[in-house]
Amino acid sequence: MVVYGSSISEGNSHVHTKLPVVQAGRGDGSFKPGRHIVYPETPMTNLYLSMLNKMGVHTEKLGDSTGETNHLADV
Repeated sequence: MVVYGSSISEGNSHVHTKLPVVQAGRGDGSFKPGRHIVYPETPMTNLYLSMLNKMGVHTEKLGDSTGETNHLADV
C-alpha cells in the first residue's frame, strides 16, 4: 500500500480540505483500486487508520481520526 498526496490543497490560504490523494495497491486484497472516491469532511488520518488496521497494526485512534474510512474494499 502506498499513499501519495499533499497535506494542503490550496497553498496560498493553507486550506487542508479536499486533499488530492492517491492510494495505490491492493493491500493483499484489503483495498479495491481503480476508483475515485470522495469523502466529505473526513480527516486524512481516517485513511491512515484504515491502512494501519489492514496491515495488522490494530489501533482505535490516530491523531484526529474519527474512525476508519468506508468502502475501500467494496463498491
